[in-house]
Amino acid sequence: MLNILDRYVIRSFVINYLISLTVLIGLYIIVDLFVNLDEFTERDLPPADVFVNICSYYGYNLFLYFSQLSGIITLVAASFTLARMQRSNELTAILASGTSLYRVAAPVVAMGLVLNTLWIADQEVFIPRFAHKLARPHDDVDGRETYGIWFLNDRNNALVSAVEFQPRAQKLKRVVIMNRDKDNMVTGIIMADAANWDENRQLWSLDRGILLGAKDEQNESFGRDIELGKNLVDTYESELTPKELMLRQAAQWINFMSIRQLNALEEREVSRRWHIAQVKHSRFTNPFANMILLLIGIPFFLNREPRNVLISAALSLGVCSSAFVLNFVAQNLVSTSVNPALPAWIPLLLFGPVAVVLLDRVKT
Repeated sequence: MLNILDRYVIRSFVINYLISLTVLIGLYIIVDLFVNLDEFTERDLPPADVFVNICSYYGYNLFLYFSQLSGIITLVAASFTLARMQRSNELTAILASGTSLYRVAAPVVAMGLVLNTLWIADQEVFIPRFAHKLARPHDDVDGRETYGIWFLNDRNNALVSAVEFQPRAQKLKRVVIMNRDKDNMVTGIIMADAANWDENRQLWSLDRGILLGAKDEQNESFGRDIELGKNLVDTYESELTPKELMLRQAAQWINFMSIRQLNALEEREVSRRWHIAQVKHSRFTNPFANMILLLIGIPFFLNREPRNVLISAALSLGVCSSAFVLNFVAQNLVSTSVNPALPAWIPLLLFGPVAVVLLDRVKT
């Protein structure tokens, strides 16, 4: 049952959280727009189109920015909440009533746990749903640019290539699909002048598609000494949809996928299994890292005696910045020579004990 103190702290925390959310994400957008404004305008589009592209780009990227800043937003909201109570001597009055400072911090920690569920929903539901939108570059928000795709592996164990992919038209040109068996031996090749995505049937409709394959079923691979057979092919089913192809153009496209999608990708992408395993470990440890960041920051504002708020904020900023930077560097560490779980767990192993020590030193 929530008492008056709990409701007061929670109300103050929620207000500060909304302010922090607006300010930090707004600042992120302003800085990014300032740096990349020339890319939005480099194709001499009308001002109205440029404005629409900017709104579309940052509208979808709000989900990504929240995922990146969620832990910081919660920490800032908690710090402002406790700092205001410290500055107005409310903590002194609460202590005089016989209430522990741990009891004051309990609603803040509880709200941190609740808001971590928003991060999980954002990362597992919303970001995967809009992943192809997040992969768009600043200078091609509307998908006008074309590019080639090369040897993408799909669930059929085939390698899909095309000289040109048109995202806006959802079309491939000069398509080559190499069918392979379970041993990765080529069993046939599909060639087509073009492929158009059929949204209703969820497949590629091929223009002048031809299957080149071995007539002798006992042959294990496709070779030039094997007599070739030619068959017309009208369609090709694959999970490499236009959205998936757009997603694959982003450098960090694996990070945009849900755990379910990562598990499916891991089964067929042998060369990326280390990276996929690292992302899965990071997905599990991130909520704990966000909570550790919160538990490291709030002890500096839990003081029995009046203290300069700026000093508390500076100490909290110094320690929390170290934890955030280490977590960021560890998650972006690329090295197949170490266990994929290690980069994700290093920040927890190092700063988890720090949080325990700082909380234990709080004098209530």
